[in-house]
Amino acid sequence: MEKSKKLNLIGQLLLLFATLAWGSSFVVLKQTIESVPGFYVIGVRFVIAGLITTALFFKKVIAMPRRTLVNGVILGVTVALAYFTQTWGLKYTTPSRNAFLTALYCIMCPFILWIFLKKPPKLYNVISAVLCIVGIGLISFSGQKAEGENLLLGDGLTLICAVFYSLQIIFIDKFQGEGNDAVHLIVVQFFVVGIILLIASLCLELPVSGAQAYKMDLEQWLKVGYLTLFCTLGAQSAQIIGQKYTSANQSAIILSLEAVFGMVFSLIFRYERLNLMLAIGFVIIFIAIMNSELRFDPLALLKKRNKPN
Repeated sequence: MEKSKKLNLIGQLLLLFATLAWGSSFVVLKQTIESVPGFYVIGVRFVIAGLITTALFFKKVIAMPRRTLVNGVILGVTVALAYFTQTWGLKYTTPSRNAFLTALYCIMCPFILWIFLKKPPKLYNVISAVLCIVGIGLISFSGQKAEGENLLLGDGLTLICAVFYSLQIIFIDKFQGEGNDAVHLIVVQFFVVGIILLIASLCLELPVSGAQAYKMDLEQWLKVGYLTLFCTLGAQSAQIIGQKYTSANQSAIILSLEAVFGMVFSLIFRYERLNLMLAIGFVIIFIAIMNSELRFDPLALLKKRNKPN
């Protein structure tokens, strides 16, 4: 029992590290893609992360079963689509909005499971969804718009990205539950995401930006290095391993703090000027996320209270 508790604590700490790293990544990535093509940056960091992981676990990687390879590709394509829409959206919105709207994957999971498993969401899921709509509405009409930004486009792309992140959570639980090795899934995911995003960069960014835009100075390489080592290699590995030792409920609650850390870093680096409507919108969305995971059901509470002794 003690060993189980220790493993659970380790799992929670790993997820907290991943959350903190991802919270900081919104600002670092925003700074980087202002001068370097965004899909190229994501592609490079994932390919490097894949090469490092392969070098560290070479013997383990070459013994990968075919079934795990297929599952890893499915996971990688899902994550690639998430990063594609998230990075594209980040060009047109602020880091904190990008972070909070991305975190809505916690609320989307039950509704996506409803589509696939025909299991309707609970009342607390519906309550959280309604709160989210209110929060998104307040954020959308907060009046904030930085120069060169199209917040409607940026926020919309970020919401699409949240759908793919919710699928990632579902797939990780499913594939690990089927006995797939976490290291195998990580390696395949890294390479698949990296290759897809590099192809996207060649097709979409190179014709527009030109080859000159791909040259990075030392500061930009240091930012890419941080994104690679901490926000990709470290955080992605911590999430997959951490979810192995925590419940889906614990995982989602801890990972939802990514939005809070994203807002904090955005405020520190002055990408966000907080006004009352924006702050209320963020608070409502955070309450919705926490309600979704803590599972507050007023009808169940009333039934329990009215139950005769």
